[in-house]
Amino acid sequence: MWRIGIIGAGHYGEQHARALAQIDRAVVTAASRTHADALRDFTGRYGGTGYTDYAQLLRDPAVDAVVIATPHHLHTNIAVAAAQAGKHILLEKPMAPTLAECQQIADAARENGVHDARPCQPLRAGLSGRQVDP
Repeated sequence: MWRIGIIGAGHYGEQHARALAQIDRAVVTAASRTHADALRDFTGRYGGTGYTDYAQLLRDPAVDAVVIATPHHLHTNIAVAAAQAGKHILLEKPMAPTLAECQQIADAARENGVHDARPCQPLRAGLSGRQVDP
């Protein structure tokens, strides 16, 4: 059974929670959101322990993996911390604002032996959606 923590228990976090509820081998065991009342509503609907600080969620031994569904400018710090905490990662797109930050996340996952899955791969750099080699 995969025990999942959702970091960013807002609109996109709720989409993930609904999807996870349909998977027999997954359960939401924790969620994080800075707005306490909204967090309480979320955990009331989907279960799990609520944290207003994602760092507390990352210390929860009842969490094997995290969904990071926060605004993308927050992804790097959260994903690196999740990897360092030994949590597998599903990272909502875009991965991060810059290629350097994307690389930082990938390096942290590799160095800590966790998997990082991204719904879409990062656009390295380019115009009009054309990918260019780094």
